[in-house]
Amino acid sequence: MLLLQSRELCRVARAWTRLGQAVATSMELGLSKSRLLGIGLEYADFREYQEGDDVRYVDWALSARSVDSATGEYKLYTKVFHVEQMKNIVFVIDLTNSMLVEEKVSALFYISSLLLELSHRLSDKVTLITLSNKVNTLCGLRGREAMRVLEDIVCKRQEVGGGTRIGEIVGVLKALAKKSTAITIVTDYAHDIEDFEMLTRLRKAMAMPIAVYLTLQKWETELPVDRAVVMLIDAETSTPLINRLEDVYRAVKTHANHVKALLSLARINHLEVQGIRDARDKTIKIVESYLKTRQMQAVER
Repeated sequence: MLLLQSRELCRVARAWTRLGQAVATSMELGLSKSRLLGIGLEYADFREYQEGDDVRYVDWALSARSVDSATGEYKLYTKVFHVEQMKNIVFVIDLTNSMLVEEKVSALFYISSLLLELSHRLSDKVTLITLSNKVNTLCGLRGREAMRVLEDIVCKRQEVGGGTRIGEIVGVLKALAKKSTAITIVTDYAHDIEDFEMLTRLRKAMAMPIAVYLTLQKWETELPVDRAVVMLIDAETSTPLINRLEDVYRAVKTHANHVKALLSLARINHLEVQGIRDARDKTIKIVESYLKTRQMQAVER
């Protein structure tokens, strides 16, 4: 598993950022009389069509059944969508060594740009936290601005690599906790169970809605050969490990299952994404998880 070099890392980041933004831009926006815009994945009601309404949102099936008894003419009805209000979103992006593999970086930037573009269109206030050899925090951003910052960090090789753990940002997340705040984390399984346990305790103690996207590369969980003895080098600590390959992969799968069980128990929305193809296939699930997490705080806070 080779880590990407600076030029390749920048190329991959830019390519998948552009695609993620394009996909997000193609998603329809809803309508409301208050002129606020909401992502049109779920509509709230119907009303009669009014001059100036977008004909794309006419419900033709309902309109076909709606005949005015007095005139015999059909009434047109249009969909009215839920209005998404502005939220404070904390985006945590893992740029440690274990993430600097092409399939994982591609998925990371596709997911991040997809969600940050949606966040921008919903007028969210974004706090960007990146993990590398230290924790970097930038507050008061808009979605597109946060994406440009993230791209610059990678392309200019600023604070990329290292082995900072998720557990090290729990204090930062507590300080950012306030009404109308949700957390989105793009990372992988390469953190100790104790780190994920700290995240679940934060969720329970602060009632903060959290969405976690867990990226992985195929060969991190699937045996490449049937029988072998292998020496693995930890990308973040350079610690060698010599063992039977089957035992190594069994331990990896046990760890991943433990992480998912912890997140489920704490009611943390999470989604596993295996590379960029899987990320593209799961675009709607990625967006739905994000929007669901945004909405949770309105109920719990």
